[in-house]
Amino acid sequence: MKRNLPVITNLTMKSAVKKYSRLWAVLNCLLLVVVLSISCKNQTPKEPVSPEEDPLGAIEDMVNETKALAKEEAARVDEKTQKALESLRSVKFDPETVGEKLYQAILAGKDLKMEVFLFKTLNFVPEQADVLPAMKPELTQLANIMAAFPEFKFQIAAHTAGVGDHILNLTLSHHRATSIVEALEKMGVAKSRMKARGYGDELPIADHTMPEGREANQRIELTFVK
Repeated sequence: MKRNLPVITNLTMKSAVKKYSRLWAVLNCLLLVVVLSISCKNQTPKEPVSPEEDPLGAIEDMVNETKALAKEEAARVDEKTQKALESLRSVKFDPETVGEKLYQAILAGKDLKMEVFLFKTLNFVPEQADVLPAMKPELTQLANIMAAFPEFKFQIAAHTAGVGDHILNLTLSHHRATSIVEALEKMGVAKSRMKARGYGDELPIADHTMPEGREANQRIELTFVK
């Protein structure tokens, strides 16, 4: 059986073409409107919103502004630190001294207020608090770092071995810490940046009944003011 196929006339073709041409024109117009809308949105700067108009938006603006300021401050501090470290390249720090350990900590970006730095050569004569000539190189290296970083404020803490009278140990440790601060002051470090503290035998780090323990307990520490 033959099927009757629809007859497509010229009139039908012209009608279809006209119909789809209009539809295509409408789609083009809609696309143009979308493109212009996105373009205008990107070019129009975002106005700050007030808390009354949009509380959440205002908070978001404040957070973004704070982050931007923090980023700028971090970049400025980092640049300042790099310049200070550059000025110390000519200084030869002796291994394991407080200057060498502090320099490496700054270079690594550590939080200095969380660190405790032990001096290597500050070995006092028993029952005495005089700064000896052998101590001067380590103190000089520390003074060089403090000159490069004038914003640093720190504490010199002295500890004794843990033998003898407790009050005498407190007094001796205070005199030793004070002697070191005075020596650094003579090397150009402002006294207002330093604090001397004597702990005596109150904070041992080893067994004072053993010779090696007493040697470890008798120490000088550098810490930074929080």
